[in-house]
Amino acid sequence: MAQKNADEGTEWIFCTELSGKCSGLNPDTKVIEKIPKVIKVHGEEVKGWIVKVQQEKSEGHLKLDIFRHSDE
Repeated sequence: MAQKNADEGTEWIFCTELSGKCSGLNPDTKVIEKIPKVIKVHGEEVKGWIVKVQQEKSEGHLKLDIFRHSDE
């Protein structure tokens, strides 16, 4: 299921949790919504979160508003 983003100025990204925070996010990033998610990367399961954040300039994140996902 693709996350639909109707809110201007926000985006959905996938991140893992490190020390109680989403990895790779600027500490000042405002997380609006957080949904637990398990995805497969190269056949391996990766547990993390789909988070809706106010848009920021970042590198290395997978934008989830352009992909279709399944929980297989």
